[in-house]
Amino acid sequence: MKKNLYYRTVYKRTNLVKETILAYVQAFSSYPRLLLEVFIRRNFGERYFSFSGAITILAILIILPFYWEFGWAVFDERFFRYINHHINWGNFLGHYFTWYLFLAGFLYMSLKREAEVSRLPSVYDFKRFSLSTGLIHPRFYDLKLNGKYPSERTISIWLEPGLFFGIGFLLWVLDQELGSLLIICSIIYSLSYSASYHQGDNFVMDKIDEMICNEELVKAFVHDRNSDETRGFSFQGRRPADPETRRKVAETFVEDDLFLAL
Repeated sequence: MKKNLYYRTVYKRTNLVKETILAYVQAFSSYPRLLLEVFIRRNFGERYFSFSGAITILAILIILPFYWEFGWAVFDERFFRYINHHINWGNFLGHYFTWYLFLAGFLYMSLKREAEVSRLPSVYDFKRFSLSTGLIHPRFYDLKLNGKYPSERTISIWLEPGLFFGIGFLLWVLDQELGSLLIICSIIYSLSYSASYHQGDNFVMDKIDEMICNEELVKAFVHDRNSDETRGFSFQGRRPADPETRRKVAETFVEDDLFLAL
C-alpha cells in the first residue's frame, strides 16, 4: 500500500500514556497467561510458548507460600531444618494443597505443550506461525450466548478468563490460596487480550484511513472538495492557489507514483 506522509504526520495520533499502559500490560501478562493457557489451548507457536518460562514461574510459585509464611528465612541454608520444627503441616496443607496440586497439573500440561511444539511443522518452511497463541478448546465455540456462537475475541477476553475466575472465586470462598492466584491471573488474562485486540483494531483502522486518504487526497487538496464529498477526509492546512501547483505539491505527500494515473 502507498504510504501517505500527510496522513501519518497530521492524522495519525499517538497517545503515549495509553501506549505505555498497553506495553506494560503486554509485558507483565506473559506469565499469568501462561499459567492458564496451558490447560485450555494447544499447539502454541515456537516463539510464543516458553518451557523455560514455565519452569521459572513454577519455581517461584513453589517457594511463594513458604515465603508468605516465613519471609526471607526461606532463603536461609538452614531453612529446611528450621521448617520441621516451626510449621504446622496440617494447617499449611489445608490452605495450599490445591495450590501444589495445581502446580503439578501445570508442570504436566507444560511438558505436554512442549512436546506438541517439537512435533509441529518447522517455522522455517513457512508452515507455522511462530508466535501463534495456540488453538482454542473447541468446546468454547459450542457455547451459545444470546442465541449466537461466540467469536474468538469473545472467548479470549471473556469466556476463557471467566472460567478460571469462576473456579478461583469458588476456591477463594473455600479459603484456598489458589483461588486468589486464579482470580488475579484471569483478570490479567482478560486485560492482556483486550489490549491485543485493541491494538489490532487500531492497526486495521489506520490502514483503512490511510487508504481513504490516498484515494480522496486529490479531491480534498487539489479540487478543494468538502469532507461530505470525500468520505469525511479533509485537508487541514493552507494550499497554493494554482490547481496545477497543488497537484505537484500533492505528489510529494505519497511515497509512490499515486498520481501518475490521474
